[in-house]
Amino acid sequence: MNIVILGAGKTGSYVASVLSQEEHNVILIDKDAKVLEKIGREIDVATLHALAPSWSLFEGLIENGPDLFFAATGDDETNLVACSIAKNLGFPKTVARVQARDYLNHSRLDFSRLFFVDYFIGPEVLAAQDLFKVLVHSGDVAAEHFAHGAIQMRTIVIPDHWDRGGAPIRELRLPEDLIVGLIRRKLVEGDKILVPNGSDHILPGDEVTVVGESKIIHKLHEIFHSPEHQVRSIVLVGGTPIAVHLTHFLSQQRISVRIIESSSARCEELSELLPSATIINRDGRDLHTLLSERVQDADALVSCSDSDEMNVLIAGLAKQAGCQKAIALIADSNYTPILEKIGVLPALSAQVNVANRILSILHEETILSIASLSKTQAKIVELKVSPSSRLVGIPLSDLNLPKDLLIAVIENQGRVMVGRGNRILCAEDIVIAICHPQQIPQLQQLFH
Repeated sequence: MNIVILGAGKTGSYVASVLSQEEHNVILIDKDAKVLEKIGREIDVATLHALAPSWSLFEGLIENGPDLFFAATGDDETNLVACSIAKNLGFPKTVARVQARDYLNHSRLDFSRLFFVDYFIGPEVLAAQDLFKVLVHSGDVAAEHFAHGAIQMRTIVIPDHWDRGGAPIRELRLPEDLIVGLIRRKLVEGDKILVPNGSDHILPGDEVTVVGESKIIHKLHEIFHSPEHQVRSIVLVGGTPIAVHLTHFLSQQRISVRIIESSSARCEELSELLPSATIINRDGRDLHTLLSERVQDADALVSCSDSDEMNVLIAGLAKQAGCQKAIALIADSNYTPILEKIGVLPALSAQVNVANRILSILHEETILSIASLSKTQAKIVELKVSPSSRLVGIPLSDLNLPKDLLIAVIENQGRVMVGRGNRILCAEDIVIAICHPQQIPQLQQLFH
C-alpha cells in the first residue's frame, strides 16, 4: 500500500521503518532536511523536504494513489489541519496523532467530523494503558484484552519451583478454555521463540504467553504457581505525557503515585494536573535520590522519560537501589537483552503501539487489533472472519496453516472457544491468532 507520513520525529520515522519492512511504499515528509537525509540512509522510504500542511504539496501526492495519510508531527493542531486538507483533496483514510486528551473525548464535539480525521491515535495514552495493565497484574510481563474484554492474553515467567517441566503440555491438564500460545526460552546462544504444540514442555524460567477466557485467566497464577500481590504504590521517573496518563489510570484504582521530575517548571505543571500524586523535584538519574525516596518500598518503578538510554539507566539504578520491579520504556528492542541481564522489565514505547495501530487500520477489513510479543518478535492479532474467507466451514486441523501461525481462540456469538483442531470457523467469528510479524499480510488474505 502507499502511505504518506507527515513528521519525521520519533513516531513518524519509527512507523515509516515498520511499514517499509512490511514492504509498503512510504513517503515521509518533514521540514528538516538533515533529519530526512539521515533517515533516507537508514531505511527504505522516500523522503520529501517541505513545509506542511500545504494543499499544493498534498495535491501533488494524490497522483501516487495514496491509501493512507498519517499526520505524526508533535503539534496536535498541525496534524488536525493536515488531515483536513488531505481528506478534502481526496486521501481515502486520514490518521492524526494527538497528545491532548480533549481530542480523544467525543462526548460533546465530534472532532472526527470537524477535522475530517478517520482515526485519532493518542500514542501516550496507548503506552500508558499498556503500562497500567502490566502494573495492575503485578506478576505479569505483559497483558492484553480482546473481544471487548471477553478474552485476555497474559505473559508470565514460570517460577523456579515449577516442577512439571518433564510433562508435555498435553499432560498438564490445563483448563479447557486456556491455550499456551507462545514460549520464549532463554538459551546461551540466544532466545528461542516457540509456537508450542502438545508435545512441547514448559520449563522454569520460560516466558509463557497464554490466551483464554477472562474468568480462566484470572486464575493463571494459581495454575502455574506464580506469585501475585496487590499493588499499592508506584514511582514514576520523568513527568512526560505518558506519566500523566498513567497517573490518571492508577489514581482511579486508588494506587499511590510519586513522580520524580528534574524540571521545577514541569513539577509546577504536574502539581496542577495531578493533585492526587506526590511530585518530587529531583534528578531520577541520581542513585542517592532513589535511595532517599525509598524506591525499594514501592511495588514498582517505571522510568518513562523521552529517552531510551535514560530509561535504561534509571531502571538499572532502581534495581541497584533494591526496587522489586523496575520497568524501562523503550522503542529500540535491542536494549532488551541488557535490561534482562540486570533484572529490568522492558515496556514497549508509544511508537511501537502506534505502529501496531497503523497496521490494524491498513488491514481494517479483517484485522481489529495488533499487539506485540517477545521483543516484537511475534504478534498477537485480533481478526474478524469474512463471509468470503476460504477458511469458513473447515476444521482447524484441515486448514494447512503455516507452522508458526496459531489460531489460539475463537469467539462465536459471545461464546469463547480455544482453537482446538476440531473447531470450525464461521463467518463473523472473532479470532485471536499468534504469528510472526511477516505473516500479517498472509493472515489478512486468509481471513478476508
